[in-house]
Amino acid sequence: MLGQTSVNMARLVEELRLIGHPMRLQLLAILARGERGVGELVADTGQGPVLISQQLALLRKAGLVQTRREAKQVFYRLADGRLGHVIASLSEIIGPAHSIASRSPVVTPISRGVSAAMFARVEPRA
Repeated sequence: MLGQTSVNMARLVEELRLIGHPMRLQLLAILARGERGVGELVADTGQGPVLISQQLALLRKAGLVQTRREAKQVFYRLADGRLGHVIASLSEIIGPAHSIASRSPVVTPISRGVSAAMFARVEPRA
C-alpha cells in the first residue's frame, strides 16, 4: 500500500512540476476556456510557435492535454476539464491581481554602459 502511495505521490509531484512552469500554466489556463489551435495560442500568449509547440508537447506527453487534427491544423484541449477548475480555484485564491491566464512575461533590457552586451530580464507583469 505504501509503495502505491509513493508512486501516486511521485506522479502528482511530476505533474505539478509540469503545471508549475509559467508558460505551461498560462497555456493550461487558456485551454480551460476551450479548444485552441497553435496559432491562436501564439496570439493569446505573444510567444513564438516553436516555444508554444515545445510546451504543448510536454503537456501532451504527460496526458494533461489532448489533440485533434483538422487538415494541417492541430487543436489542443484539456484532457480533463477538472484541471480547468483547479487552475480557476488557484487564480481565485491568489487573487485577481495575479490572474494566471492574463499573465505574460515582460522583457526589459539591462544596460551596463555603451560597450557592454545587452541582456534581457524577464519579469511577470504587475
